[in-house]
Amino acid sequence: MCDQRLWKACIQYLPENIELIHLVIPMGNNIDEIVTSLEKQLPEGKINLAGFSLGGYIASAYALRFPEQINKLLLISNMSYSLPENELKERSRTIAYLKTHGYSGIPTKRITALLDSSKQNSLEIINCIREMDTSLGKETLIHQLTVTTQRENLLIKLPTLSIPIMFLIGDNDSLVKLSRIEAVLEKSSLISLSVLANTGHMLPLEQSQMCALNMSRFFIE
Repeated sequence: MCDQRLWKACIQYLPENIELIHLVIPMGNNIDEIVTSLEKQLPEGKINLAGFSLGGYIASAYALRFPEQINKLLLISNMSYSLPENELKERSRTIAYLKTHGYSGIPTKRITALLDSSKQNSLEIINCIREMDTSLGKETLIHQLTVTTQRENLLIKLPTLSIPIMFLIGDNDSLVKLSRIEAVLEKSSLISLSVLANTGHMLPLEQSQMCALNMSRFFIE
């Protein structure tokens, strides 16, 4: 439930030789269809691909399917893992509720739960998250919850890729288990991990300058 506003603050810190192009997550019945649709949108030749949260999982799926098209892969606030059983059940209940009762927008409590405690009073960040959610609306939320719930564990497959991969994760991201990423680091010298302190799940909003700095170093060096 994010759009190009997720990257607005980050872009101002990027050097001129990096152009950040936002891609909307396509409509599709499953991850494979989404990846197929994205492939038609991307230019020919190798690209640097970055994905945030759900976009990180989709970016992983894309790289595994079209490795010859990827120069480097950056995964932000995501570990490309399958969902736990309790989240599968919660999503099923949420989808049923949304279809019956509609959607009144993301609760403030849910927004602050995504943030590090140091950012939970930031009206700029909270308002940005709420505005993105409002713009995308109920149908987008139902679609994203429905078609991305059944997902395989791609984390164990990433070491098979012969491309540099970096995970950029907040130290207080409640949706990511760093131990799982750390276990994969031992399986490939091409995979690295950068952890930002005092950062929750909404890393590009919480740490815009550090996000841009990590992107620059990874894609240029």
